[in-house]
Amino acid sequence: MIPTETDRADEFLDRYRALEEALIKKYGGDERGGSPVVRFINSRESEPWRERLNLCREIRNLLSHHAEFGGERVIQPSDKLIKFLNDVGEYVSRPPLALECSTLFADILKTTPSQKSLTVMKKMERQGFSHVPVIENGGCTGVFSTGTVFSYALINGMDSLRDDMLIRDFGELLYPERHSTERFSFVSKDATISDVRELFERANTRKRLAAVFITDNGSQGGRILGMMTAADLISY
Repeated sequence: MIPTETDRADEFLDRYRALEEALIKKYGGDERGGSPVVRFINSRESEPWRERLNLCREIRNLLSHHAEFGGERVIQPSDKLIKFLNDVGEYVSRPPLALECSTLFADILKTTPSQKSLTVMKKMERQGFSHVPVIENGGCTGVFSTGTVFSYALINGMDSLRDDMLIRDFGELLYPERHSTERFSFVSKDATISDVRELFERANTRKRLAAVFITDNGSQGGRILGMMTAADLISY
């Protein structure tokens, strides 16, 4: 229900308090003291809303300390601003899960050790995938990528590459930890978008995070449910 003009300021303050309570639960209380809203504003997670949250904080302070002048409200927050506070509060109370925003397993290009590598590479080019999980016995035993082929050629020579090579022929180079310039993370189905964003933002001067795989138990051996790349986070 959209609040009337007479109760819009009170509705705004109620939504602001609800946001504060949600943030206190999120952070488990702030032993350092201070406003949980300020702490959220200063976090990377708040970046899409930071400017508007700062505006809401200023309006809240104004309404809390100088609410009226001559018996009238000094300011009446707009319906859009109230809805904004409500939306942020809902996000904080139930942040979107990474799985909800990922490429689901059914839509991921994947392979098995017995598939021909050239066939997989053609599919990669056609479908726009740069990293393909290798699935065996329901779990991920490796990741095949253009980097895998490059590393194999460097180690064994260009003449070692054959059209009839199978995925398994790349051996240990398929292991996630053996990729020379890339790394991969595995998170559980309960991981949030914020959790995955933090993984991508974590500094690593040697290897970039190429993809995050969401599994049923958060381990590499778990059943893959979805996959996210840095590009998938742009909209969130």
